[in-house]
Amino acid sequence: MLASMTDPELLTFPCDYPIKVMLRAGDELRVHVDAVMARHSSAEVIAAATARPSAQGNFSAVTYTIRARDAGQIAALFADLKDIPGVLMVL
Repeated sequence: MLASMTDPELLTFPCDYPIKVMLRAGDELRVHVDAVMARHSSAEVIAAATARPSAQGNFSAVTYTIRARDAGQIAALFADLKDIPGVLMVL
């Protein structure tokens, strides 16, 4: 099941779909997350992503907005992101 605020089955595709990834801070981990996002979307999505560090700088929340083709794309993206060590949550 996808952990999102909007159920992908209720969306009309294609559509813009925001994805927030909570991860441990570190440039190397962000590179891995960006690589997964690029496989499922485009370089423009990576360039437009916004990041917000936690107060102590131990964690980061990165928001990407993809142009989703279908619910399968979203499910595959969530699964791949959750497999990355250091990714704490995908919303």
